[in-house]
Amino acid sequence: MNEIFNLKRFGRLFYKHTTEHYKSYLMSITVLTCVLLLGGSFLVFLMDVRMELPLQLLLLGWVILFTGTIFTSTIFTDLGDDKKALGALTLPSTHFEKYLVAWLYSFVVFLVVSIGCFYLVMLFLLHAKHFPGPPLEIFSLFYRILGFGGNVLFIILILYSLFHSIAFLGAICFKKLHFVKTALIFFIVIAILITLNNVAMHYMIHRDIIQVVPFTSVGFMEKGKYFAVNPEDFVWTGQLVYIIVAFILWTAAYFRLKEKQA
Repeated sequence: MNEIFNLKRFGRLFYKHTTEHYKSYLMSITVLTCVLLLGGSFLVFLMDVRMELPLQLLLLGWVILFTGTIFTSTIFTDLGDDKKALGALTLPSTHFEKYLVAWLYSFVVFLVVSIGCFYLVMLFLLHAKHFPGPPLEIFSLFYRILGFGGNVLFIILILYSLFHSIAFLGAICFKKLHFVKTALIFFIVIAILITLNNVAMHYMIHRDIIQVVPFTSVGFMEKGKYFAVNPEDFVWTGQLVYIIVAFILWTAAYFRLKEKQA
């Protein structure tokens, strides 16, 4: 097919993917909601934890990044099965259309559904038990996070783009154990980057650096006290780097998919 993208053909492919996987997706949504309810109920009713805004945002970030990478790593599971792979790769659609369907489901659809589920669960938990003190507020996606150069939605999109692109590439590159293999490589690379970053920062500021991820705030100890440097411009640089890396990995995933179909 010489035509890269055809809306009608893409619509049929999207519909086909939906009808074939909607049962497993609905089951995943149910499991996610139940886990959130059970975990949240344990914190609220058994441990008397107040669901303050910082805790809500922390849990939201963990839910999206952890469950999102797991879901994304399974988006190309058909390619790991020789019988299913033949049918998936020979569908009457272009590489880009197949790629776009998987990307939309694992990025856009996942974010909308997971944030929606989390919001509903938080809404229930905040009204399920009364705590003394000021009333608890539910998080807002437009709540600005100090020190991160943006609101909640912006930070989620930046971080999830990076994690999604890594898992997306791993889902195409590996036939089996996609999440495990991708996570292993990810943590090895992160460990190397942190080590190199700490060595570089140590020579730059001549302080005992606390281990930090590159392009984030710098923490160091001096005379037994902890200090953190978190300039706004540095944060923006880090976010730009994350976006660039994500686009590079998404592009690599696309060409890897083309290789499989060639």
